[in-house]
Amino acid sequence: GAKKASKKESNVARWEEDQRQERIREGTNRVGSIFDSNFTPEFFTGRKQAFMDYANPQLEDQRAAAEKELTYSLARSGTLDSSIRANKFAELQKLYDTNKQQIADKALSYETDARNNVESARSNLITTLNATGDAEGAANSSLSRAAALSAPEAFSPLSQLFASFTGALGTQAAQERVERTQRTSVHG
Repeated sequence: GAKKASKKESNVARWEEDQRQERIREGTNRVGSIFDSNFTPEFFTGRKQAFMDYANPQLEDQRAAAEKELTYSLARSGTLDSSIRANKFAELQKLYDTNKQQIADKALSYETDARNNVESARSNLITTLNATGDAEGAANSSLSRAAALSAPEAFSPLSQLFASFTGALGTQAAQERVERTQRTSVHG
């Protein structure tokens, strides 16, 4: 009798574990399907492009403002047609190129972070599913995690990327005013 009961319990336990494994397989497939349909390669490149589309117009506007300020500064100091002009515009271009590259790098980090966050969420859902065997719960959690991860990123406006450059122009203009004042007072 005891041997027969133990064999029956063993069969029931094996059957229950097979059922649990089947639910985990089903849940894993559903999680995968939900994530794969929401997070295509285009989704990730879209994260990168969204930041580029947000940041580049700001960069262009700031560059235009810095160029205008540089032109005014050169005109004030009477160096509009000089080698100083070429040097200052080259300096501005170098700063622009550096900022353009930083924007591209930041955009790439938005794409990479999105990939990492999605894979981390998927992995956590599968881990929970393996612990609980709750395929329905895993599918529901997948839908809410996918919705949260799909929400558009809120970008912060770019800082004043040319502030040090235009600030130096203002300092230089002030210095030139002081020197002019000193020259006229010495000769006066």
